[in-house]
Amino acid sequence: MITTVDGLRFGQLVLSIVGRDQHSYFLIVGFMSDHFIEVADGSKHRIAKPKKKNLKHVKVKMLVAREIEEKILNGGSVVDSQVNAAVNRLKNELEEGDRFDG
Repeated sequence: MITTVDGLRFGQLVLSIVGRDQHSYFLIVGFMSDHFIEVADGSKHRIAKPKKKNLKHVKVKMLVAREIEEKILNGGSVVDSQVNAAVNRLKNELEEGDRFDG
């Protein structure tokens, strides 16, 4: 497991809390500096042109798409359909966990 800026990882799920994309989920696909990350969702914000987000404007979730993380770290290619499927899978896991937490 490789960690990066403040313990964040490639493929980690984040929720946008500010901006036009508010309430949207993304995966971290890049790190720009200590305060900015690049995110993609595979549909509106594609892997070829990720969205730049301030860390203050996202809520980091503790779920990671390990297959995406491994591909990015190993220099493999990641396609938008994989990112989109991973976002949907992690979002569903998060919602299932919220239902059981009460």
